[in-house]
Amino acid sequence: MSLLVESIKILNGRCYGLHQHENRMSRSMMALFDLNKPIHIRNYIQLPDAYKKGLVKCRILYDTQIRDVQFSNYTIRNIRSAKLIFSDTVLYPHKLLKRDALDSLYLLRDTCDEILVIKNGLVTDAYYYNLVFEKNGQLYTPLSPLLYGTQRQRLIDNNKIIPINIPTDEIFQYERIHFINALTPLNICCIPTSQLL
Repeated sequence: MSLLVESIKILNGRCYGLHQHENRMSRSMMALFDLNKPIHIRNYIQLPDAYKKGLVKCRILYDTQIRDVQFSNYTIRNIRSAKLIFSDTVLYPHKLLKRDALDSLYLLRDTCDEILVIKNGLVTDAYYYNLVFEKNGQLYTPLSPLLYGTQRQRLIDNNKIIPINIPTDEIFQYERIHFINALTPLNICCIPTSQLL
């Protein structure tokens, strides 16, 4: 089986969302390995001096235990367009390092920067992101994403976004789509729905 991965935001030396990442790691370890043990990510993060300023991605690779911790500078992508991709069989319930099913869908994007995966007539996720749809100042996220992201969960917990089913034929009722992940907050990476193909 592929290793699992968590990508943690570090900004100017401060780690974000560790509790949400630990919860997801615990759920995956229980589901995949029947392991129920506490995880304390902070104990594994020894930030090199070169990464103490700016936006940094901490990548934790693990299975039954943490296997590797990597750091890299992170630049938020500039997404200008996205393509609807349909698959009723794609699954991605755990954040695996190898994502063959998603990789094959991403290759279908043609000249677009991202994809929106449609499963059983409903919007799920993008390739690297959870999605947030904006309409009349309200923010909504697909009720059943492929992967339950940490940023998405924090926004739900703080009543910033509302989980609902978003059928394909209702996408263009929304004004904008926000692409979010642990390192990409709301309002940073978004496109109007007119930029969907």
